[in-house]
Amino acid sequence: MKLNLSDDAITAELLAESLGRSGSAVISVNGTSMHPTLQMGWRVYLRPVKGADLRVGEIAVFRGGSYLTIHRLVWKEGPRGAQRFVFRGDYNRLRERVDPSAVIAKVVAVEIPGRKKGLERVVSLEPDVLARFYQVTYGVSRLLRPILPAAHEPGHDIGRLGRAARAAFAGIERFLALFLPERR
Repeated sequence: MKLNLSDDAITAELLAESLGRSGSAVISVNGTSMHPTLQMGWRVYLRPVKGADLRVGEIAVFRGGSYLTIHRLVWKEGPRGAQRFVFRGDYNRLRERVDPSAVIAKVVAVEIPGRKKGLERVVSLEPDVLARFYQVTYGVSRLLRPILPAAHEPGHDIGRLGRAARAAFAGIERFLALFLPERR
């Protein structure tokens, strides 16, 4: 989900300032990349967070080139201090690598519209099946890191085992996405 800032680049700064002053903000979802977890028109409640404090599996708002994006943190690459975050939408397969300093806030609750005006309800955003999957796989990878081969540089061949592991990871992601709730 991207919020276009190309017409008014100050939007990201205003959101960051609002979060800093009040400790919270509310924005509307404008896109389908986080469907079904976040749906078009829903409002999300944000709390400020530093990139270093964000946990794998959490949904966050971060700055892109000329846009704000709301996606899920699926991985942390590299050593502390030189870390890159890997974000992805629940509905799309594209992964975005961003600097932790680009993170503005995390999503803590969702306002779901009711059938009639005034019947909206606010639901706390709890970890779902995908969040748990990312947390477990990231935790296991950290435990196994000392015995695994060193990470390859981008563009290098990761071998058959590496490709098989990535394919299995992507397949499990797609399968678990089937269990995300359509409506909360």
